[in-house]
Amino acid sequence: MRLVVSDKFIKLTSLLVVILWLSPTLIEFTVSIGSQTYSWSAFVLLFLLPIIGFIYLILAILTRKWWLFLFGLACIFSFAITMALGSYLLGP
Repeated sequence: MRLVVSDKFIKLTSLLVVILWLSPTLIEFTVSIGSQTYSWSAFVLLFLLPIIGFIYLILAILTRKWWLFLFGLACIFSFAITMALGSYLLGP
């Protein structure tokens, strides 16, 4: 089974992922509900991007595009990649 997805749709969603990945650096806010505090960066890096990454993996298998598979893996491991880059660039 081969799925046909337009390249324009894939490019727009890829741009959305890049903007989401950079947003915790540019926008930092927290929401407090009672004694719980929720952070935008934790929501994006630990919840939203991994879900998008799994969707990309499914699309990569159905459309047979290997670069989409790599993009999905990058989304799934976005938190680890971000922490590794931050540690490398900022030092221990």
